[in-house]
Amino acid sequence: MKYSSKKFLKVIFLIILFFVCNGVFIKAEEFSLKDGEKLNFSLRWMGIIGGKSTIEAQKESTPNSAESSYLLNATLRTVAFADIVFKIRDEFSSLVILNNKQVIPVWWEVTMKEKNYKYQEKTDFKKILEEEPQIQNPLSALCLLSSRNWEVGDNIVIPILVHKKVCPIKVEAVSKEPLNIYGKIFNTILINVAVEGVELDISSAKIKDFKIWLSDDDKKLPILMKANTSAGLITVILDNREEFFKWKDFGKN
Repeated sequence: MKYSSKKFLKVIFLIILFFVCNGVFIKAEEFSLKDGEKLNFSLRWMGIIGGKSTIEAQKESTPNSAESSYLLNATLRTVAFADIVFKIRDEFSSLVILNNKQVIPVWWEVTMKEKNYKYQEKTDFKKILEEEPQIQNPLSALCLLSSRNWEVGDNIVIPILVHKKVCPIKVEAVSKEPLNIYGKIFNTILINVAVEGVELDISSAKIKDFKIWLSDDDKKLPILMKANTSAGLITVILDNREEFFKWKDFGKN
């Protein structure tokens, strides 16, 4: 079966939302990204680079000394051949509050600029949280992902709001293992993200399997992500990983 460039790049969009920003509803002590820090990602389909994405945190002032407020900004753009056949320039933002060791999304904003398609959305979470106190958007969930002390066997289900639909996502830590990236070894926690039965209306390509390798340290940031889909294997890798994590040369003590 053939897949158009539009369908393929919509799958990339899904991976950025759910793989990079997925998480669980837990108590959060501190957001691992410092003010002004940025995560840079490359996206590959069947080994071919197709996109770049960033996530950046900016600390905001708040009148309540017991709260910390962060403005999270993310971007997604196509590169190389994909940028010729189907240009994407998407932006995502969310204001989140860390209050009483909990992550509270305030608002979520999306601006999508793609070939022959534009979409804008801004969602106020005040009323939504009154009905569903545990709901998150993809960017606010990033705060939760990086604050959990993961142990093998841990699992939890979280409702995440995407395109005004609530998607229940099960996240489970399956193992701790060394990850070899171009001869450099990173200590990681392998996380499985179950999306069976979840309808996302983003792409006709089916997501068969999500896996994410988090750094096994206090930051708990994603180093590598993989998705097996009906359109092929999609890989997301943290380009500036050496700025954040310790690593060892392969074969050295």
